[in-house]
Amino acid sequence: MLLIGHELISNEPFYRVVSSEEIAKTPSQAVVLFNFDPTLSMYCNAQKVSFAMHVKNIKELVLANALHASYFVVDKALALHAQKIADDYLFDGKVLLLSNDDNEIEFAASHAIDGILFENGIKSL
Repeated sequence: MLLIGHELISNEPFYRVVSSEEIAKTPSQAVVLFNFDPTLSMYCNAQKVSFAMHVKNIKELVLANALHASYFVVDKALALHAQKIADDYLFDGKVLLLSNDDNEIEFAASHAIDGILFENGIKSL
């Protein structure tokens, strides 16, 4: 299980971006995070930048997978359904529950969610 941004675990933050100009300002091996945006995902693919998409529904999840997102960031209400679809269709990307609470570790582990992206693991430019 991935725990990105947990205070006890050291890892590189995700960089929240809204434009290709902001993506260009991130470190070279950074993972960028943005709300569902096919244009930004195509830019990331062309530039070979790893990216996470915050998806709000199953349609966006499936499209984000087709657009080669490395991570699908979901809210708790969508987490179980998103993980089942990702497992059933063998998605390459990982489903990450967006959370501010490390008590969600038990929920995510009990339901085989790929990981948690804690708010502390997100850096804005």
